[in-house]
Amino acid sequence: MDKRDQLRSSLEKDRSQRKRGIWHSKAYHRFFEGYTEFRVPNPNGKGYTIQRVYTGNYYRQDLTKSQRVLLRLLYVVLFLCIVYFFVSCAILPVLSNSTWYVALTQAVSIVFLFWTVIAFISYLPAGQDMTINAYRSSSLALHTATLGSAVSLGVVALATLVFILLNVSTEPQVELLCAIKYLAGGLLALAMNRKEKRVNYLIIPSQNKPNVNSDEIK
Repeated sequence: MDKRDQLRSSLEKDRSQRKRGIWHSKAYHRFFEGYTEFRVPNPNGKGYTIQRVYTGNYYRQDLTKSQRVLLRLLYVVLFLCIVYFFVSCAILPVLSNSTWYVALTQAVSIVFLFWTVIAFISYLPAGQDMTINAYRSSSLALHTATLGSAVSLGVVALATLVFILLNVSTEPQVELLCAIKYLAGGLLALAMNRKEKRVNYLIIPSQNKPNVNSDEIK
């Protein structure tokens, strides 16, 4: 079993066999997964407060500090290139951009590009040791967003080529250049996806000990 399979197995194990305890919504459990919570009576004897301690596994990139910085810099540069390729063509007043099937694929691409930005918000400032939710919101989210960007931009390129073949354009060279740029953006997004998948994550057990009467959030 390789490291990524071990990581996936660890995540599945962390989700299994939920204990009975304080009821919370699914969103709450997803956000605080890996934490252990317990009730602490208020000093006045009325009610209690809930305190949490992270007792799940941490996920750490098997990289040096300089490698982590360079990796993030690489992702930012690649993403800026992707955005440039996309925007430089999507804003042009060419006939393909006003065609419904091209515009539809562009809209889908925008969704995945925005998703990549959201993943960056968690990924770029992430610390060395990430909780389950931090890992899910950064690395796993980046996997999905970049793969979706790669596929959708490839489809935009294909849709643009179909437009060129089916229609007489006044600027065929510009249309063809846009198809090439969309494809290039998709390939860069795929490169990001492949690179992140090759990053090895170490599974580090938490050293925090749960309270005797605590409930693990899964």
